[in-house]
Amino acid sequence: MKKMILMLTALCMAAGAAETATDNPTKAQAPQGGILLKSINFESPSGFSKWPADSQVELDTEDFKEGKSSIVFTPDNHYVAYFYQKLTPGHEYVITCWAKMDTEPIKRCGIGVNFAKQGGANSSAGNVNFPFAELIPADNEWHFCKVTFKAPENAVRGQVMLSLLRTNATVFIDDFKLYDMSAKSVAQGTTVTKGTPLKAMKFNSNKGIYSDPKGKITLGKPEENDGRACLVFIPNNDKDCLAYTAYFYQRLFPGDYVAEFDYQTPSDPIARAALIIQFSGPGKKLGEVGTITKKVSDFGACDGSWQHAVIPFKVPQGVNNARIMFAFYRINVPIRIADFKIFKTASAE
Repeated sequence: MKKMILMLTALCMAAGAAETATDNPTKAQAPQGGILLKSINFESPSGFSKWPADSQVELDTEDFKEGKSSIVFTPDNHYVAYFYQKLTPGHEYVITCWAKMDTEPIKRCGIGVNFAKQGGANSSAGNVNFPFAELIPADNEWHFCKVTFKAPENAVRGQVMLSLLRTNATVFIDDFKLYDMSAKSVAQGTTVTKGTPLKAMKFNSNKGIYSDPKGKITLGKPEENDGRACLVFIPNNDKDCLAYTAYFYQRLFPGDYVAEFDYQTPSDPIARAALIIQFSGPGKKLGEVGTITKKVSDFGACDGSWQHAVIPFKVPQGVNNARIMFAFYRINVPIRIADFKIFKTASAE
């Protein structure tokens, strides 16, 4: 067994249900109607943490179901792999993954979620655990796993875990995904403001769009994004800077305006992720006449579904140009932006 040992830098076990495991690829599909919140392919140590802090994460490059590697837990190297996810109280969630094991693990080894209430610690709103011994047979073959749980009414965050601390079996996991089955996306083409837009961008190409760092613009295909061509911003990883700031210039004059666009993000991004509009005028640099900042977390719901943002803004006197930026450099969660429009609703008197 060829293993890639990686050092990383949390914890074990509401109501939930598990489906019978299958190795039939026709059944290993994304749940119908689910919004994908998190996807980990275990081809790198990004996207999750581990506990205890001095544990070693093992990625196996010879035994995997999808891609190039899987994560493996053994009696000699056991730990908890986890991440935190914003949850909506009362929503139903589904976790899917591929798994294989050579021996039936002890019952506390499985997929777990610790629920936290607002301001509370892990498990302050309860927990749920799905033992691998009840999900798949111990036949050393790959099987598809699917578990369902509902977030308690006072839960706002979940610690989602592959809890295999002190496992007595060798367990491989691959292609781990978390879906929100209750979140609903707005209809494509939603527009609130009446009239003809002053500016409309569908993001079918990067024409007229600039990025910082340069050359980092990433476009999403409609067939992969609920029918929407979009700008895609992904958190930085160890190999490349995929998160960036995208911007364009627009002639604007004093008056009232509205920016509308669709956005998608699985949870609230860091506070500095924002739509920023910098104004300039004759003899004035960008930002000297004024700047408007609207945080992504203030756009509306950040639950993994496509939502529609409506942002009114006023252009001050002395302005004849603006730089409009999606300032998402070094974000911590994926963000997608689609169907951007600007409407002028009134001129300054």
